Amino acid sequence: METNVFEDLLGVLAEEQSIDPDSVRTEALRFYLNAHPSLKLDGILLLWSKGRISLAKAAELAGLTVPEFKEVLAARGISRETEGKSAEEMDAKLKELLP
Repeated sequence: METNVFEDLLGVLAEEQSIDPDSVRTEALRFYLNAHPSLKLDGILLLWSKGRISLAKAAELAGLTVPEFKEVLAARGISRETEGKSAEEMDAKLKELLP
């Protein structure tokens, strides 16, 4: 079985140079995703759609404002479900605000 040269290289550097392999993997992924922005956006959309990150965090990671991120969702045909107050709650609030 052929070994992964990059894992071997990382292993010896970790041993000899006290490099943290997890930090190297994280930084390598960051560089890779920055070189492939559409893949990065796809991953962010997947994280958001699975509820692993908030809409605001997804927008931040994508380098967009929340309204811009919502536009991306709409452009891709991805609908967002929002929670609203019940009619009873809204009626009670209106009665409170309007004498």
